[in-house]
Amino acid sequence: MRKIVFASLLVALSMTAAADTEGLAALRAAAERGQVDAQYELGVLYEFGYRFPDHKVAAFAWYSRAAAQGSAAAARRRDLLEMELSAAERERARTLVKAQR
Repeated sequence: MRKIVFASLLVALSMTAAADTEGLAALRAAAERGQVDAQYELGVLYEFGYRFPDHKVAAFAWYSRAAAQGSAAAARRRDLLEMELSAAERERARTLVKAQR
């Protein structure tokens, strides 16, 4: 009985992981198309490490793109995050923003 429960749990977890992967791909595609809410959400995911290692530079870049389109929330997160980044990290983030355009 335990083997069946364990197997069911593994199947459920793998299905959830697949759905998460599809959801993240859709979110990234929307962000790359310029959807400001998707850019902000991707910034949050990068900043706090959901399914991503801690990538504060990428978070800063996505927040910057969303802020450039008028997102006040993204501008606040970007400004707070900027204080945590070194000068070199800020420069890498700005390079990412330019590359994403």
